[in-house]
Amino acid sequence: MPLLPSFSPLKYIGINSQITYAPADDASVTPTNSATSSDGLASSTLRLGSLPGDYTVNATCSECTEGSPQTFTATAKCPDVPQYYQDDYSDDYDGICKDYENLTSSGKPGVKTCALGDKTWTIAEKGCALASMGMVMERYKYPTPNTPDKLNDIFIKDIAGYDKKGSVKWYAPNVITGYGIQYQYDPTHFGKGETLPKSLMDNYLGKCMPVIVRVINPHTHNPQHWIVVTGKVDNDYTVNDSDLANKDLKWLSKYGDIYDIRVYKDPKGGCQ
Repeated sequence: MPLLPSFSPLKYIGINSQITYAPADDASVTPTNSATSSDGLASSTLRLGSLPGDYTVNATCSECTEGSPQTFTATAKCPDVPQYYQDDYSDDYDGICKDYENLTSSGKPGVKTCALGDKTWTIAEKGCALASMGMVMERYKYPTPNTPDKLNDIFIKDIAGYDKKGSVKWYAPNVITGYGIQYQYDPTHFGKGETLPKSLMDNYLGKCMPVIVRVINPHTHNPQHWIVVTGKVDNDYTVNDSDLANKDLKWLSKYGDIYDIRVYKDPKGGCQ
C-alpha cells in the first residue's frame, strides 16, 4: 500500500484580506490575523448580529491559496417551541355550542349560537388552532398570556378573536402584540381542499419560524386539525400537536398531507 504524502503547514505567511460580500444588518466578518500561526492557521471573527442564540460556524476555502475566497456558514439552533395540550383546559371555547342537527363531514356536531340547555364546546374539544397559535406566540417570547385558556379569554373579552363559526381569526396576534408578531398572508398558503407542497414551509423553518398547518388528525380523523411544524430534519418535519392522544407523534410524516399553512413573523428581523 503506498504511503500518503505528508504536508507541513505554511507558517507565518502574510494574509491580505478583502471582504467581497458582507452580511446584511449588523452582522460582519473581521479578519483576526495578518499572518498564519506556527501551526499554519489563521482566523477571522464572524459577528452574527444582535440576536443571542447557539450557532455552529464553519469556514471553508476552495484551495486556500493566495486570493482564494473563504466562505463562512453559520447554522443556528432554533429556539424550542413550547408544547401546549388543549386537553388540559376545560374552559368554554368562545361561548359556542354543539349543533347535533347539523353534523360535520367527519360526523361530529356542528357549531351554533347557544340557547338554554345547549352543550358548549370546550378548549379541550375544539382548541387545536388556539393552542397552536399560543405555542407560536410563546416561541416568539412576547409578554402576553399565551396559554390556551388565557388566550381564549383575550379572544372573547377583548378583541373578538373568533369568527361566527368559532374559528380563530389568524390576524389576532397582530392586535394582541401591537404588531410585535405579524401574520404573513399568502394566497399560496390556502389549499382550498387540495394538498399543499410541504416545501412551502422550508424557507420559514430555515429562519427558525415555526409554521402552523392543517392536517387530518390520525386519532379522530378530523380534517380540520391544526398542529405546529417546528423544524425540518432530512426529508421529514418535527411537530407539536396539542391533541394529547397524539403526544407520541413527533413527525409530520405520521400525518400525511398538509392542506393549509399559517405563518407569523417577528418584524425585528434576523433569524426569527
